[in-house]
Amino acid sequence: MSLSRLKGFTLVEVLIALAIMAMIVASTFTIFRSASKSWQKGEARSQRYQNARNAVSRSSAEISQAVINSNVLCKFMGDKNKISFISFVSTDSGVFELSEVEYWLDGAKRLLMRNDDVEPDYDFGTYDHSDILSDNVSQLEFSYFDGLVWLDAWNSDEASGVGLPKAVKIKIRVEDKKAKEGETFEVIARLRTA
Repeated sequence: MSLSRLKGFTLVEVLIALAIMAMIVASTFTIFRSASKSWQKGEARSQRYQNARNAVSRSSAEISQAVINSNVLCKFMGDKNKISFISFVSTDSGVFELSEVEYWLDGAKRLLMRNDDVEPDYDFGTYDHSDILSDNVSQLEFSYFDGLVWLDAWNSDEASGVGLPKAVKIKIRVEDKKAKEGETFEVIARLRTA
């Protein structure tokens, strides 16, 4: 048997096989990385939706329970960025009690804040405690419906009738931690004015 008859791979064939294998590995890595980024984006979006849903749900429920009672200090006040009112709020024991509630945005920290005072002293400047309702919030706006038009502010002392708006529109924008992507949510809370 002669040496020329022995079969083997030449250096060129080995290099071509390695190049093909490198392209397959690089393609697989690119696909995996792309899928991983998409999954992370989806998780971040899901978290934003959950934060917004919780914030909008709680604030609209409490605003819809707002009341004006016989106490002259009982008020419903709000502007475009903050709202203060007296409402029936569920306590830890599951009982609804009258409480002072305030929602506002800490723009520097991008936090939606909720202040409450379970035993109302009808002084919206003092509260028992303050909670973070949602983080990564870049915008919080309230609008007040008087039955005819939407207003940017409401003061129950100046309002005709029962002193409560017919409805409050809540607009909230929740973004990712880097403030690159975000979604805006709106909901209308209808108040019992009759």
